[in-house]
Order: sequence, then C-alpha cells, then structure tokens
Amino acid sequence: MRRLHAIDADLLYAETPTWHLHVGGLVILDPSTAAGGLSFEDWKEHVADRVHRAPPLRERVVDVPFGLDRPLWVADPGFDVDEHVRHVHVPAPGGRHELAAVVGDFAGRKLDRSRPLWEMWYLDELEDGRVAMLVKVHHAVADGVGAALLLASFLDTHVGAAAGSPATAGAPPPERIPSSLELFARGLGSLAVMPLRAARPLGRTVTSAGGILRLRSTMSGSPAMPFRGPRMAFNRPVTAQRSFAFTSVPLADVKAVKNACGSTVNDAVLALCAGALRSYLQAHDALPDAPLVAAVPVSTRGDDDLGAYGNRVSGLFVTLPTDRADPVERLRSSREAADEAKRLYGSGVEDTLIGWADVPPPAAMALGVRLLTWTHLSEGIPPIFNLLVSNVPGSPVPLYLGGSTVTAIHPLGPVLDDIGLNITILSHVDRIAFGLLSCPELIPDLWALADAIPEALDELVSAVG
Repeated sequence: MRRLHAIDADLLYAETPTWHLHVGGLVILDPSTAAGGLSFEDWKEHVADRVHRAPPLRERVVDVPFGLDRPLWVADPGFDVDEHVRHVHVPAPGGRHELAAVVGDFAGRKLDRSRPLWEMWYLDELEDGRVAMLVKVHHAVADGVGAALLLASFLDTHVGAAAGSPATAGAPPPERIPSSLELFARGLGSLAVMPLRAARPLGRTVTSAGGILRLRSTMSGSPAMPFRGPRMAFNRPVTAQRSFAFTSVPLADVKAVKNACGSTVNDAVLALCAGALRSYLQAHDALPDAPLVAAVPVSTRGDDDLGAYGNRVSGLFVTLPTDRADPVERLRSSREAADEAKRLYGSGVEDTLIGWADVPPPAAMALGVRLLTWTHLSEGIPPIFNLLVSNVPGSPVPLYLGGSTVTAIHPLGPVLDDIGLNITILSHVDRIAFGLLSCPELIPDLWALADAIPEALDELVSAVG
C-alpha cells in the first residue's frame, strides 16, 4: 500500500467526462517470426505470464473520502487479467486508416477505476497478415518513460525468450483495504499540515522568480512563455471522441540533417513538427503570423529512480517556428528555442511547480478543473500553449513479443481541454515513429497533418543537400 505522488494524484483527479488522461501505444507485430504465429490465445497467455513483472498493473486506486488527501495504491485482491484484455477485428481492408480508427475509439474510452488502471487490445485482420497490440495505462500510473518501462515488461530482445513464470509469481500479496473511517482520519491529518506543505514551495517560488528575471535579462531572444501562442482551431474545448493518425521517418535521415546543421535529434524533431504544422495550416488558410508554442515534457528521473513508475516529469515551453518559410531556418530557430527553454528550465521553476502540486487536497484540484470546464473561462484568453510535443526514448535494438517481431511502436499521449493536439514521438531501431491524437471536431483531417511530417523531412533533407 502506498500513497500516490502529488502529480499522480493531480492527473487522476483532473479527469473529466471529456478529458481522458491515459497514455499508451500501438505496437505492430509481424507474427511470421513466431513458431505457429501469434493467436489471441497465445497473446493473452503471454500477457498473463508477464503482467507480474509490472507491479503497478496489479494495483488499484482507493480514494480518501471527500478527496481530503491523496488516494492510495492497493494490491487488488480480485485481480483478473481477463478484465483487462480484449480481442478486436480491424475492419477490412485492415490498412492504416482502419487501424487508426480503432485506436481512436480505444483512446476515447475511459478506464474503469474500480480495477487496476490499464487495458490491452489484441487487433488482428491487418493487411500483410500482421497483428497489433494496443496498450493503455492511466497517466497517474506512469508518464511516457514509465509507460515504456511497463511495455518493456511484455517485450524481449530476442526471438526465443521464455514465455515467463506463472502469472501469480512475483505478484504483490493481497492487502487489506482501509476502512472509510481510517481514510477519513488520514485525510484530516493531511489537511492539518497543509500550511506547512505550502511554506516549502513558497520560498522556492521567490528564489525561482528572481532566477528567471536574471536569465531573461541575459537572453538575446524571447523564450517561449505561457499565454503567448495564437489561438488555433484546435485550441477549443475537447469532446470525449478521439482521432488518431501515425507516421514514421528514417532515423538516419534525421541524424544526417542534425549533423549537417549542428543540432540535436530533438531539435530536428521539433523542426519537423513545425514544418508539418506550417504546411497543414497553410493548406487550410489558417497560418498565423506568430509562431506556435508547444509544451514539451521533460523527464526528471535521476539515477536512483530510472526504473520507477509514476510520474517523474516536468515540462518546458518551446517556440515552434511555424512562421519561418525556410526549412533550415526553422531548424536553427528550433535549436535556439530549445536552448532558451532549457536555460529557463534550469532556473528551478520545475521544482517550484512540483512543490505546489503537493499543497492542495485532490478535491480542490478536481473542483478547479471542473469549474474551468463548465465556465469555459479559458476561451476568452490566449491558450496556455498550443499543443503538446513529447519525445520518448525507445529501443535501439529489435524487440519481440512471443516470438513475433515488433515492426513499429506508435505512442499515444493525452489531449487536454483547450489543447486539442498531442504529438508524441518514439524511436525504434532505425525509425522515428509519430503518434498524433486529437478530436475529430477540432482536426477533422488529422491524417493530412501526419502525412506532412515525412514531407517536412524531405524538404529539410533537400535543403541541406
């Protein structure tokens, strides 16, 4: 039994009927490398054998009455893997559009909080005889890096890996769920020390604000800040529906571009997002004069918690130079914007924000989010940022599931109310995969934006020769 981290609890209580705060991935598999293929029964047995390797997948949330304190993770005494897996046939002809439609439906469904917060779907009848695995886990359980760790529990680095030990081996022992009275008393105790919790980040806030002001005075450019981006069509309240599109580009081409321009892979990825957005917005006669502002999650994991689950993440704001026509200039601007954001990030602002997240009780977070949603107050001001762009490190070596070769992993990140576009990136062997999530009401042709990403890379490769 353990208490949720402050950020994990906030992500849990920030959900509304239209905000689905889960992360996940689409894993495409080639079963021809597995002896006898990979049927649903084979896949389900593999999942049951491996689930004990990821203890958070056997724990469920126990709420404190009235949201007075952060909830608890408790080993689910009634855990049943059958409640978390599903077999779905992809409609004919089983191409990428049909597959993405199933993923969008999957992403638009909330997780059942009476059980451990994850689901997996086995998808078959894809073209070329391939199958796929869809993974969804609540953001309170894991951030992007943590979700990759959970996924790794089910994957292997060679074809002949053992299926695993019995599903009960290594499982957390059953735990007694505290009574409502015990939890209520615990919540009252937490409220009593809330002023002490507020005192700690208060001092850091003053120090951090001074550091930011000093940094701003030494910067030649204008770093991205919240509420500075233009309001776009996807900066409106989201619905419960989700649309998904995906693509990938050669890692070698991205590395060649970044080497030619003296940047990093992450700079090049940001430039590709900027180029694709510029092309898409131009085609819709919606390109603003000002650049867009992206929120970019940053892992805060240290050497002592590299394998930890939960959220070890902060974030920074980065300008996406959609206003620059020249692709090389977009890459240069992306590098400068990322450098400026990193300097501000190093000022200590991330520790301050994490400290404040631990102050209010979860009930206050839930009430604040719902008031913001019901009143639509955000629509009268510029968006905090325009979109989320998250780059998660992947595996440089081939991966397998039950002997089947993993041919691609396309990640899924959440969209937020008023922030209706998420682009999550994950490298796998020799390719960089992109997963785009939105609402069909906000971006009805998400595939056009996804297809613009490889085109942006081709333009950049041509420009640098």
